[in-house]
Amino acid sequence: MIKKVVLYPFLFVLYVILIPLTINLDQVDPALAVRPLVVLLSFTAAILLLLNLIFRDWHFAGYLVFLLLAFVFVFGHLWRLLQEHVQDPYTSRLVLLGIWGFLLVILGARRVWQRLGGAGRLTPLLNLLFSAAIVSQILFTLPALVREPARLVSASAQIAGFGSRVQLDCTRSPDIYYIILDAYGRSDVLAEFYGVDNRAFLESLERKGFFIADQSHTNYIQTIFSVASSLNMDYVGPNPPGVSGRDYFTRLIAANRLADSLKECGYRTIAFQSGFFFTDHPVVDLYLSRGSWLNEFESLVVADTPLSMLVDRLNLMNQGQGYQAHRERVTFTFEQLGNLASKPGPKFVFAHILSPHPPFVFDAQGQPIEPPRGYSIGDGDDFRGSWEEYRLGFAGQVQFVDRMLAQTIDKILAESESPPVIILQGDHGPGGKLDWDSPSTTCLAERTSILNAYYLPGDGSELLYPEISPVNSFRVILDEYFNAGLDLLPDKTYFTSHRLERQVIDVSAERNSPANCAPPATASP
Repeated sequence: MIKKVVLYPFLFVLYVILIPLTINLDQVDPALAVRPLVVLLSFTAAILLLLNLIFRDWHFAGYLVFLLLAFVFVFGHLWRLLQEHVQDPYTSRLVLLGIWGFLLVILGARRVWQRLGGAGRLTPLLNLLFSAAIVSQILFTLPALVREPARLVSASAQIAGFGSRVQLDCTRSPDIYYIILDAYGRSDVLAEFYGVDNRAFLESLERKGFFIADQSHTNYIQTIFSVASSLNMDYVGPNPPGVSGRDYFTRLIAANRLADSLKECGYRTIAFQSGFFFTDHPVVDLYLSRGSWLNEFESLVVADTPLSMLVDRLNLMNQGQGYQAHRERVTFTFEQLGNLASKPGPKFVFAHILSPHPPFVFDAQGQPIEPPRGYSIGDGDDFRGSWEEYRLGFAGQVQFVDRMLAQTIDKILAESESPPVIILQGDHGPGGKLDWDSPSTTCLAERTSILNAYYLPGDGSELLYPEISPVNSFRVILDEYFNAGLDLLPDKTYFTSHRLERQVIDVSAERNSPANCAPPATASP
């Protein structure tokens, strides 16, 4: 009798919930799965009732509900199988979505359903199939309750020019926090060009045990190159011919060599929404975004549906919403960073915070500022304001970042079970005197000098030196804590630009030059 009951749509929902729960059993509270399970089961029952009223056939209605659920929850898995083989990920995903939808529409025809077996054969078959799938998944889950935790396996991309994962000794596995403060410059540069004295903040870090690399420069003056280089622990070139820059750098950052290597030591990877396209698509176990009404488990479920693409593509905000959303992203990241220390480790936390970089939406006390123009994150001569506005806005935002960062570091250190590794780093310096067209008309001393501070417990700081640059940060860390045996690379600096397609210009010899650094003669006193 039970074979003739339309159970398989509900069994499919249960299976959809069980899969991510099983994979993340050691990282996610199972109670978080209750709400999405109840919602999906209720939705399934409501749609089943509605379609039965329309077609007067429980079996056909159940089949249509199953196709609808399959459209939503199978799409993400299909996309992951294809995404490493496409040039333009978003256009290709739209094409796949259309093809997948068209296929399911064809399958939803009553004649096709009858050809597949209809009520007499298809219903019992699918009931049996998903019952067996659920039983096998439960049996697979039980050992995880008493053995080592299950881990997500990232779909890491193999990027040309970089080797395979680094072989690590996993005897020591400290939590690692990589906090990128976009455009945060070196202390002497901030004082000279922006009138900001952050020595008290740096001295407080030193008292906590941080090493300040006070002669550090970025390897690249552009975020996409700088972050890709540091996470892959090597210098990067421009996107190869035939490969879009967006696709190339997104992949370099999302599926990077560092995170891939740490996975072998059982690391869980965590990242935050930044508001910057290239760092907003990481391949991680947990992705945290501001203002989300979804809990951690629900975010994992939604990530495998077309809803994730809808969220990405509808990031269209008016002026007020744009700046407010930006403020919320920044404060959310600072506030949540400290909360991660209590989560079971080991973990690699990646936080790209788009501040003190423009837009300038906080004053020194953290009060909101509303720029008098539409939302933009343009820097250098893409900044749509005066030099004086940039100077004052940047100075205030540095002070705000220092205050928030001090609280965050205190919380991480206080709540960590064992001393973590922490890197505080500017991906590049400020851009008040940056000309994207040419290094010869740019203030290189301003743009290339960066904050670079390290908290390396034990004897880790002995391997550091004042001139260390981001490309060597994780080479030192993997050597010290994982016996990786990596050689250090020369600390060089390159000028790159969205206006100078496929050009990487070595400016290492000129990066301390004061040329082009004087404020405009018309600047306000």
